Amino acid sequence: MAQDTTNFKVGEFACKHCGENKIDQRVINMAQTIRETIGVPVRVNSGYRCPKHNAAVGGVKGSYHTQGLAADLSCSKGAKELYLTIQKLWNEGKLPDLQWCKYYVKKNFCHIDCGKKRNNIFAVGD
Repeated sequence: MAQDTTNFKVGEFACKHCGENKIDQRVINMAQTIRETIGVPVRVNSGYRCPKHNAAVGGVKGSYHTQGLAADLSCSKGAKELYLTIQKLWNEGKLPDLQWCKYYVKKNFCHIDCGKKRNNIFAVGD
C-alpha cells in the first residue's frame, strides 16, 4: 500500500476518472525527490489511470499509467526546468528507479516512469 510523503498525498495519484489508485510507491518517492530539489510545488497531472480513462485521454494500450508505474508532472517553473532537474537528479544517482522521462514541450509537462529499462532514459517531444 502506497504511503504519503512530505509533499504528496497518495490520493493525488488516483485515476481522475474513477478514483481507483494502484500507484507504485516508487513513483511517489521520485515525485517527492523532484519536489524537494526544484523548490516549488509539483502538480500530478496524471498518475494511475484505469484502462477506460487511459483510452479516453489517448494513452497507449498497456501504458505504465495503467500499471501504476508512471506520472505526468508540472510546476510553476515550467516543464523545461522540471526536465533539467530530473536529469540532474538522475545523473547524481538520486532517482535510481527512473527508467524513462519525457519532456512534452507543447503540453508543458514531464512524464516519469519506473517501467522497463530503455536505452534512452530521456526524450523530448511535442
